[in-house]
Amino acid sequence: MGIDSRGTFYRESILKAGIAFFEVDFKTGIYRTPFSRPAPEVLVPMGFAALRELRKLPAIDHDRIGIMGFSMGGHLTVTTAFESNREMWMGDEKGFAAHAAFYPVSKPFLKRDDCRMTGAPMIIFYGTEDAYGDGKNVPEFKRLLLEKYNFEVTTVEYAGAHHGFNRNERPLRYPDPAAIGWKGYMAWDPNAASDSLVRVVDFLRKTLVAK
Repeated sequence: MGIDSRGTFYRESILKAGIAFFEVDFKTGIYRTPFSRPAPEVLVPMGFAALRELRKLPAIDHDRIGIMGFSMGGHLTVTTAFESNREMWMGDEKGFAAHAAFYPVSKPFLKRDDCRMTGAPMIIFYGTEDAYGDGKNVPEFKRLLLEKYNFEVTTVEYAGAHHGFNRNERPLRYPDPAAIGWKGYMAWDPNAASDSLVRVVDFLRKTLVAK
C-alpha cells in the first residue's frame, strides 16, 4: 500500500520514546497494484540501502538501527534478518539491531532452504483471520526457527484480527495473487492496533534505546 495511516499511527509514540523515525516509500514509481508488484526479494537491497544511509547521519547511533514494516514491508523486515542477506548486501558490516514485523506474509519463509538469522531480536504481530494465511504460517515459522535454528522470535497473535488491523481506514477488498484464493482483505481493529502500539514501542525501546 505504500506510505499510509499506519506510519502515522505509530510515529509519534516512537519519537516520544527517543527513537528517530525514517519512513521509506518503496512503492511510488515502482509498482501500482498487486499485479505489478515486484518479487519481495527486490526490496531487500533497498532495505539495506536505507540502513547505510542512516549510518551516514552523525545524530544516529550506527549500532542501534531497527527496521519495522507492514505486510510487504513486514516481509522485508524478516528477510533482512536472514544472515545470508545481511552477508550479501552488508559484507562485514552489521545488519539491523532489531526487527518488528506486522503480518509479514510468512508462507514463503517455510519453503526457504536457509533461515539462519543474524541473531537480532525480532517480534511479529499478526491476526488469526489474516487473508494471507499468517494465522497459520507465523506459528509454523516460529516453530521452524526455534527447532532448526535455535532462534526464538517473539510473536503476538490477535484473535479475529485481519490483515492491516492497524490501518485506520475503511475495510478494503481487492484481488491479490498472494492472498488465499486471491482474495485480499484488510480491516482496522482498534483493540489489536492499540495493543500493538504499546508492545512495539516497548520492544523498540528495550532493543534500541541506550541504557
